Formats: sequence, C-alpha cells, structure tokens
Amino acid sequence: MIGETAALSAALLWALASVLFADIGRHIRAINLNLIKGVFACLLMLALLAGGSLLGAEAYDLSTLGRIPLQGYILLIISGIIGIAIGDTAYFACLRRIGPQKGLMLESTAPIIAALLALALYQETLSGFAWLGILLTTGGVIIVIRWSHSSFGFETRLNGIAFGMLAAFCQATGIVLSRGALLTDEVEPLTSGLVRLGAAVFIMALWFALRGTLRPWASERQSLAAAMSGIFHHRLLLRLTGAITLGTFLAIWLMQTSVKFTSAGITQTLLATCPLFGMLIALIQGHRQIPLVWCGLLLGIAGVALLFLS
Repeated sequence: MIGETAALSAALLWALASVLFADIGRHIRAINLNLIKGVFACLLMLALLAGGSLLGAEAYDLSTLGRIPLQGYILLIISGIIGIAIGDTAYFACLRRIGPQKGLMLESTAPIIAALLALALYQETLSGFAWLGILLTTGGVIIVIRWSHSSFGFETRLNGIAFGMLAAFCQATGIVLSRGALLTDEVEPLTSGLVRLGAAVFIMALWFALRGTLRPWASERQSLAAAMSGIFHHRLLLRLTGAITLGTFLAIWLMQTSVKFTSAGITQTLLATCPLFGMLIALIQGHRQIPLVWCGLLLGIAGVALLFLS
C-alpha cells in the first residue's frame, strides 16, 4: 500500500500546484518556469539530504548518491531528461495555451502508455483487476475533466493539444525508466528524484547556454533574468515557492516512492487522479458540478479501489 498511497498523495499535491503553475505560466515562458522550479527543488532536496547526513538518517543522507549503480544512474538521467526536461516543459507549454482542464485531460492518456511500456521493457504484467482499475480511473478522470465547470478562460489550440500529448508520452516514459532504476534496493526514492531532476536541470541550462548560438532569434524572447524579474514584478514569488514545494519537491519524492513500491502503470494511473482532487478543491471553493461529473468522480474512486485491491 505504500506505493499506492504515495502516488495518491503526489496527485493531490500536483492538483494544488497545477492551479498555481497555470497562473504563473501566464507571465513566465514554459522553459524558464521549468528550469526555475527544477533548480529550487534540487536545492531543497540537497538541503534535506545534507540535514539527513548531520542527523545520521541512513536513507536520507548524501551517501545514498554513492550507492546508486551505474546502470541506475543512466536510467535515472535519461528518465529525467525525457520525463522532466521535455515532459514538464511540454506540459507547461500546454497549460499556457489551453489551460489546466484540457491539459490534464490529455495527461490522462499517460497511464495506459506507462503500463504498455512497462510490459514491453520489463515484462511487468498487471492483473485483470488492475487493468479494469486503470480503465475505470482513466474514464472517470476524462469525464470529470471534460464536463466539469472551469474558471479558466482558455481556448482550444492545436499546438496546445500537441504539447499535451507530448507531455503525456514523455512523462509515462520517464516513470517507466525510473522504475527500472528503483527495482534495486540500493536506490532510494529521494536520491533518485534528485538525480532525475538534476539531469533535467542540466539539460535545460545547457539549452539556455546554446540557444543564443543555435537559435539567434530565441535570444529576443524572454530571458531567464526577465523571467525572474517578472516573478517579482507580478508578485508571484510566494505562489511559485508554494507550487515548487508541493508540485516538484514533495510530489517528485512521493512519485519516486510510488515507483519503487508498485508497478509503473498503477503509479501513473494514480498520479493521473489529480483532476479528481481538483474537482473536490473546486467544490470547496464554491463551484457546482453537474451530476455527470459526480458520476465520473465515483467511477474514478471505484477504479482507485480496484487498484488498491489488486
């Protein structure tokens, strides 16, 4: 149950953070936002590991970085580049163009992609109950997203849909590759999250360094300094700090914990339940929903129950 509970907790945190990131994304370009949140989340993870070293916490100290085998490092680095550097940038670009409601609906295709990739790469089979749970949960999520009332005024744009589909594929691939590294006892969830995120940050920083040479016109777009200035100008620092802490630092840690203790398909399915949490958050905020949306929520809950039972 550890893996399933961790994935649901990560979904709740990501639902809270997505609203904050969507608002911030109106002012900050996707690649800039992804790099900024990656750097700050890495610093938080390093601070926690340093604190664990001082307190003698064996599972949460800097020495865990040295216990990861070479193959594990390779899988985690590739996973970070695909799942975070490319996947999260595509997701933020999707949020910027079509908003969190439609963006999350496109993300709901990731569980099936992850389950099929895990089957192909690791022969990781799921029971009939698990597949039924995946289908019920995914169906419930799609219903909730499609017919729930949204307070975000975004239009449907083709490039936003393309970014959403790319994000779903990359994030599913990242989960599956990360699963391969976490199958060994030497790799701890927090450390694996730091390696993944660090690899993504390095690639994005390299892109920033090279884009002025490879793409001269890109230098005329929003620079990293301009992005930071925009954060302070629009008074987004508090929201950004909250979004990074919830949706990056804690959510990635919980996600890696889930990947270690349960299958990639189940992890990705439970992570995709964040729209269900989003609906409950909207209800607390006073937004009413039609009966069909409540049916979608119940369908999603039934799917989650099957995944726990399986």
